Amino acid sequence: MNQPENLTVGGLRKFLAQLSDDPKINDETKIFLDTGWDSIQEINPDALSIEEAQAFQIEDPLTHEFFGGYSLLEKAEKMNAEGPTEKVLIIRNLY
Repeated sequence: MNQPENLTVGGLRKFLAQLSDDPKINDETKIFLDTGWDSIQEINPDALSIEEAQAFQIEDPLTHEFFGGYSLLEKAEKMNAEGPTEKVLIIRNLY
């Protein structure tokens, strides 16, 4: 099964610690999301939350290879998620 790596809160803390040494980065430095398109997307100030998620697997109909992902708890049943739920940090950027 193919499962991408996840950024963890610990990894985020290490990255933020590195920023404190950079005089060009301050409290007004903006944060954007690169979606792979031509422009980057703004992230709203209220976009961060802690929510429940659950893992699921989905099969590629052509290769029959399984891929793993996560779904928010309210959508987990639709995705046939299984196993324990876990707390995750969500960056919600809905346009």
